[in-house]
Amino acid sequence: MRPPVSVVVPFAGDAVAASAALDLLRSLRLAPQDELILADNCGAVGPQDDVNVIRADGERSPAHARNVGAAAAVNDWILFLDADTHAPADLLERFFPVADRVGAVTGDIRGYVSRPTLAARYGASRNFLGQRSHLAHYYKPRVAAAVLLVRTAAFRQVGGFVEGVRAAEDTDFSWRLQEAGWELDFRPDAVVEHQYRESLSELRRQWRGYAAGARWLESRWPGYHPDPGLNRLARILLKRFFGVGPGVGVRADGHAAAARLGRAERLRFFLVQCVLGIEEQIGLRMSNEAK
Repeated sequence: MRPPVSVVVPFAGDAVAASAALDLLRSLRLAPQDELILADNCGAVGPQDDVNVIRADGERSPAHARNVGAAAAVNDWILFLDADTHAPADLLERFFPVADRVGAVTGDIRGYVSRPTLAARYGASRNFLGQRSHLAHYYKPRVAAAVLLVRTAAFRQVGGFVEGVRAAEDTDFSWRLQEAGWELDFRPDAVVEHQYRESLSELRRQWRGYAAGARWLESRWPGYHPDPGLNRLARILLKRFFGVGPGVGVRADGHAAAARLGRAERLRFFLVQCVLGIEEQIGLRMSNEAK
């Protein structure tokens, strides 16, 4: 029998997105002492009979909303889910049991395409939020908070997520958790589907934010250095056309290369990658401060 869990979903969006976030919470199979918390970061969601809607006023950031939601949690475990994910009904059961020294357990993330735009197809194909490569990171294992079960005592010990930033707070949290002596664990069967950005403008903006977060991490963690997208692209080209260097042998989620794509789709994805490489260079010079 698993322990009770408080499920926290940070939210900022319109009425349609709010409905989807509430549907995500209600789709989970619960035990009697589990609780559902929506941390509303924009004041758009009214009271609900079955979901505890907590106003996360002030700073507009996922870190702030998660911290506000976690502060209201009453159970010994908190499961953070992003509002734009889809989860199986038995997701909570898939995380347990957990060893005593484990402070956080991540599930895996799979791309979900609701509209087959170029940006959505690219994101799902590359699946850059997949957890396997993050857990194998050269600096320290890290996790994305889109699906993250955290021991409440460990969360409070390290002070939760750093606020005041717009990206990379989950990487920073997972590194601070390990610095405090806790271990990370991985449940590959605890899979959620994540909806990647559907337009190129949204994807480009996201990439700038990721890069700004990477630069922020570099300022906080000696020995960590970002690997810009143009560098990765250069390795791919050198390996493909000249047989030089390591190339990039796996997707961002750590799996082998995706199913074979047609020539036209490969060209489209290559052009998107070039654009994102440029956006990354721009983002490395931007502030990571939350607005």
